[in-house]
Amino acid sequence: MLNSYFLPIQKNKSEILRSIRLVKARLVHFEAINSYIKQLQSEMKSESGLLIFLRSYSIQQKEIVYIIFKKIYPHLKNLSSVLTLSRSGTVLEILKLWHQKNKNIRVVVCESRPKFEGRLMAKELAAIGIKVELITDAMLGLFIPKVDAGIIGADIVLSTGNVVNKVGSKALALLCREYKKPLFVVTTQSKLSKKKVFKPKKENPKELFEKKSKNLAISNIYFEEIDKKFITKIFME
Repeated sequence: MLNSYFLPIQKNKSEILRSIRLVKARLVHFEAINSYIKQLQSEMKSESGLLIFLRSYSIQQKEIVYIIFKKIYPHLKNLSSVLTLSRSGTVLEILKLWHQKNKNIRVVVCESRPKFEGRLMAKELAAIGIKVELITDAMLGLFIPKVDAGIIGADIVLSTGNVVNKVGSKALALLCREYKKPLFVVTTQSKLSKKKVFKPKKENPKELFEKKSKNLAISNIYFEEIDKKFITKIFME
């Protein structure tokens, strides 16, 4: 998504630099974004270098997604429904490619609190003709028995093989195991990390509840770690 934003403003260097500062301040925990920003900054020394990078990166990402799809498709071709949560660009593109081969697929999307990124995911999928059902995160247990598999992206793949993704992913993983449903992770090699440990970070509590109370503690955590033993398979390029 960053690359799509930068392409139309490629000549506006001040806006690109401003955006880079914002990204570094707010999205430093994303391995793929850190890698992308490093490459972008190295190409900003010349206008032509920046344009070539932005265009080639866009093409490269499409190729990567297609490679991932070819790997996961043998596991999807006999399925008809999956459940996902939040919004993953890689998951979105994989589902688009799957829909091209099977117009009858059905996708259940958890809205993913507190930022509700799943709503955006559901809207994008529905817009291209995919049958989508949007549910709350708390309804996971009701819907896992009704789908064939779970599918998520990854914000980080730790060196241990564990995956870090939007909170709710662990509950999905545990429910998939309980109901004997496969859980697939689709992500890119840019998400690979040398880190072995992930420490969850508390975000703004007001996103959940604005009222204060002497005996009320509010925890707002965006990301959590999913043990590799709960993941059926991770697909990368």
